[in-house]
Amino acid sequence: MSTTLKTDKRRERLLALAFIVGATVLTLALGEVAIRVVTSWKLIYNIEMVKYAKELKMRDPKGEVSHVHRPSSSAHLMGVEISLNSLGNRGPELSNPRDPHRKRVLVLGSSITMGWGVPFEKTFAAVTEQQLNTKKPFGPATSFEFVNAGIGNYNNYFQYKLFQHQYPVVKPDLVVVHYFISDVQPRTMGRDSFILKHSYLAAFCFDRWSQVKQKFSGQYKDLFTFYHDLYADDSEPWKQTQKQLVEMRDTAAKDGVPFVVMVIPDIHDLSPGTPYKALYEKMETTFKGLGLPTVNAFDTFQHDFGSDISKLWVQSDDPHPNALGHALMADILYRYISEKDPLKLKASP
Repeated sequence: MSTTLKTDKRRERLLALAFIVGATVLTLALGEVAIRVVTSWKLIYNIEMVKYAKELKMRDPKGEVSHVHRPSSSAHLMGVEISLNSLGNRGPELSNPRDPHRKRVLVLGSSITMGWGVPFEKTFAAVTEQQLNTKKPFGPATSFEFVNAGIGNYNNYFQYKLFQHQYPVVKPDLVVVHYFISDVQPRTMGRDSFILKHSYLAAFCFDRWSQVKQKFSGQYKDLFTFYHDLYADDSEPWKQTQKQLVEMRDTAAKDGVPFVVMVIPDIHDLSPGTPYKALYEKMETTFKGLGLPTVNAFDTFQHDFGSDISKLWVQSDDPHPNALGHALMADILYRYISEKDPLKLKASP
C-alpha cells in the first residue's frame, strides 16, 4: 500500500471520528438548550432541585454534614421565592432587640419544613405564627416569632447537628422537630458533580436513569418495605434517631425549654387501611415512651385528604405538601400550642 493511500485512510478515519465527536457535542448542546427552554416555562421537579443545590446550598464548612444553606441568599425555585437570612434560615432576621413578651419557636426539619414550592407566608411555621399572634390564646401581651430552620435533604442526624449550632444563637422558648418518615434514613456526605450541578440535561437524564436502575436492580424494595426495615427494633439508624432526639430534648430541658416532635406523614399514601399507619403509630409510641411530647398528624391528614392525595401536592411530579398541606399542619401545631400550653403561659386559676 502506497504512502499516499495510507495517508488518505488515516485522514478518512480522523474525519469520521471528528464527525462523530462533533455530532455528539452538537446533539448534547441542542439537548441542553431544549431542556433549558422547556424549564423556562414548565417546572420540572428534579431540575428545580438542581437549581436549589446550586444557588442556596453549600458544602458544610465544618465538615459535619454534607451541606448547609448559603446565608443571606435567595432564589426563585419551584415557582416561589426562597430567601434565607444570615443564619441560613428561610425568613427574616431574628428580631433584635428581643421583646421579652415575644416567644421564639425553633422549628427543625427538611424541605417540607422549609416550605418547598410554597410562598413563605403560607408555610406552616409562618401560618402558625400568624394564628398565634392574631388569635392571642395567651393574652394580648404575648406574641410569637417562628424560626424556620428547615433544609432540604436533611435527615434527623443533620438536624441534630444544626440544632447544636443554632440553639445557642436562637435561644428559643420552644423547639419543634418536624419529623418526616425518611428522617431516619442515613445520608452520605455526598460529592459535588460539576456536570450534574451545571447541566440540566445531565441532571434530568441521571435522575431518570437512577429511577430505572433502582427499580430493576436486585436490591430494589418497595417503599413501605424499605421504611419498615428502617424502623425495625434492631435497626441501628432507628436507634440513633431516638438517641439524637433525646439528646436534643435534654439540651433544651437544661434551660427549661419545652421540646415537641411533630410527625408528618408521607402523602404518597393516606388511603384507608394503609400499612403506613402502623409505622406512624410506632413512631408516636416510641417517642412518647422516651418522654418526648409527640403530635402525630397522620389521622388528620388521612381524614381530610385520604380520598384525593393529589390535592396536597405541589404538582404532579412533586408530592411535597402545597399550601393546603401547610395550612393543615399549621392548624395541628396551633391547636397543640394553644391547648397543651407547653410554655405554661396560661395563668393558673
